[in-house]
Amino acid sequence: MRKKIEIKVYLPYLMVGELESRRKNNARSKYIEEAIRNRLDGEEAFDFKDISTLRLLAMLDMRFEGDQVFQLMIQNRIKELAE
Repeated sequence: MRKKIEIKVYLPYLMVGELESRRKNNARSKYIEEAIRNRLDGEEAFDFKDISTLRLLAMLDMRFEGDQVFQLMIQNRIKELAE
């Protein structure tokens, strides 16, 4: 087992609320540790290839909420991929 040390950090109130939901599964510390490790290792630079096509299309669907033509095209493509 690796040695660990307790540290004190100040986080925004809402962020703490989000983290508290992980406490029930005993996953909060692990989640924070992995997030810091990823940042230290430089994984904050992502590649679009890391995002699934369905997720990317869903994000575009939400981004262009007012563009009905574009949304229809995206929603049709999502349906095709989900079949």
